[in-house]
Amino acid sequence: MSLVVLTMAILTPVLMAAVFLLARHLYRRPYASDQLAAVTRQHVDLFQGGQLNEAAVESAKARFRELLERGEVAAVEASLRPGTQYVVQVRALAELGTEDASRILERQLHRRLTDDQIEQSWYWIDLANGLRSLNRPQSLPHLLRCAEDARESPLGHYFAAETVCFLSFSGYLHQRDTPLGQAALRILHRALEGLRCGVPPQVVAEGRLGELVETLWDNRPQTPDPLLVRVFHEAMRALRRAPHAEPLLSGEISEQEAFNWQVARLDALEPVVEEYLREAAAPLALGLARASAARQRDLLLALSDLRAETADVVLPLLQQPQFPHAELAVEALAWSRDQRVAPFLRDWVIRVVPMVRRAQGRRRATSPRRPSLPATFPYRAILRALRGHPAAPTEALLLLSSRDCDPTYRAAAFSGMGWWEPMHRRDVLNALQEGRRDPNVEVRQAARSALARLGERQALQWFRQGLVSEDVQRIHETIQLAAAESLTLLWPDLDRLADAEDADVAHHAREALERLREEMAAPRPH
Repeated sequence: MSLVVLTMAILTPVLMAAVFLLARHLYRRPYASDQLAAVTRQHVDLFQGGQLNEAAVESAKARFRELLERGEVAAVEASLRPGTQYVVQVRALAELGTEDASRILERQLHRRLTDDQIEQSWYWIDLANGLRSLNRPQSLPHLLRCAEDARESPLGHYFAAETVCFLSFSGYLHQRDTPLGQAALRILHRALEGLRCGVPPQVVAEGRLGELVETLWDNRPQTPDPLLVRVFHEAMRALRRAPHAEPLLSGEISEQEAFNWQVARLDALEPVVEEYLREAAAPLALGLARASAARQRDLLLALSDLRAETADVVLPLLQQPQFPHAELAVEALAWSRDQRVAPFLRDWVIRVVPMVRRAQGRRRATSPRRPSLPATFPYRAILRALRGHPAAPTEALLLLSSRDCDPTYRAAAFSGMGWWEPMHRRDVLNALQEGRRDPNVEVRQAARSALARLGERQALQWFRQGLVSEDVQRIHETIQLAAAESLTLLWPDLDRLADAEDADVAHHAREALERLREEMAAPRPH
């Protein structure tokens, strides 16, 4: 067995554990195990120590070998169908390792096997893992061509982690102006981002991520590029988390040395990269108005990462009737300190949304099948962005929105509360108390989080009970929520969990503390 295959065999259980945690949080409500798709249950079982049926793999290999020797490639492809046998068949073809077997796996990347996003994500990860075990350079362009869908899938971090570990991956980073070069940059960003979302730290050494970032730095263009900015920004976040990742490595000295060598490459770049990121915001914002639609998306994402001031260029763009990235633009305005932003967003809502009529309707427990507002209007993003713009009219708008008939917008309104001392404290607390009894679980969660941000004891106690629960799953879910909702008053409780005996809990708590630290360092509301 090759070193690559052996390494992935060691990492797969860790990968599956992290994937399951991420997948669970992507659902809009908690799912019991019997509600999960069979393919997901299969992969969860693999992470828990289960093994693929070797007899089934050998049987599939024998069948495929016979068919391929007779030249019946189409028959092999026809037998690859979605379901629990898919990973067995992919493993069998990877172990065969013939030219025909490799090409079959490559063509599978471009098939859409199911409409279920989570399940399709598993198939892409299985294929990427199988192709990586073959270490076949010709496969990498196929992975990059399907990268858009696979990268943005719910488990895209893990597809990206597999892809960056190809030995020939670095070559595509020198082709930044080509479609494959652009895809490689996005994949690298997703893999670095995944280090905060459960991707095992061994990928840092396996993918030589420090060297890849160093290569990009040495060949950066004079004008800041939004994709490069996002990669450098995420690399610095990974560097700050490197000490937390070391306990997850095995006791092998060679593995630790390889990891530390890659981290050292990032550490050496830190001063100049941080200065570059500070200076990149202004030229990125200036290029926004005249950029193509595709580049505008990248620019807005980069500016949001930097939490840059964007009001001068974003407000005129939002006044264009057909601006395609309104939601991203509004999200970028959450960090603005410009006095024009809040009145603009409030007036926009008042013009488009019949707020009083919607507030008088029956409060639904679930969101309607069809959107209750035009899909092009970023109402949810506006409500969340107003968190950074404290004012009495903003508070009044959020209070009215918290009574919306659609739970999507009630939850968003509550998510915009609790970030500043209320102007009308009694009205806000009454609304939040009512939200805590909402028929929708997400609305209840958002209201409870807002109360915790305001220091309400009962809400804080609810979270603290979750952090000391005997149910490990509830501990993880509470840590995740505390980080996502920026519950800085729970810092001491998370700090204690950072030294927990359970390594997974300790690592998750340290990640939550890093996210809280980043939130506290962000520009504060004016």
